Amino acid sequence: MTRNSIYRKTFSRKERLLNQGYDYKDNILKNTMSSQMFEVNETFDMYIKGLNDVMYENIEAVKQIKVFANIALDKYETKIK
Repeated sequence: MTRNSIYRKTFSRKERLLNQGYDYKDNILKNTMSSQMFEVNETFDMYIKGLNDVMYENIEAVKQIKVFANIALDKYETKIK
């Protein structure tokens, strides 16, 4: 199926995605590092935020590779968490 297929809404019309998973976008490093490292220095906080964004993008890229390598899924699938 193409990205802007007219059938995409038909397939997703009755989907009930109950288990969406945990939203970890801003909490990756906050949950793995010590709380004493946060809110001490403004420069270090900006660095950790940038590092957190890089980690999030890496995780999302791995998810896309997993979707693309799976032949049973559409390569434009975005609802897999």
